[in-house]
Amino acid sequence: MPIIVKRKKGESKDDIIGKFRRLCLDEDITEEVKKKTAYSKPSEERYAKKKIILWREKCRKKAKNSRRHVQR
Repeated sequence: MPIIVKRKKGESKDDIIGKFRRLCLDEDITEEVKKKTAYSKPSEERYAKKKIILWREKCRKKAKNSRRHVQR
């Protein structure tokens, strides 16, 4: 989906560029481009997935423990 930034009355070029940058950051376009242009080894991808899984487990465990303390 293309990103369209329309110029409003009284906006400078810098304001328009800033809006475009923020929209790109919100949509994570720069991250996608980096992932597609740069080669990453399969082992690096596996490591990243494993790291995410461990992080989620840590968060779930932390949330579960915090719920226990509330129920007393």
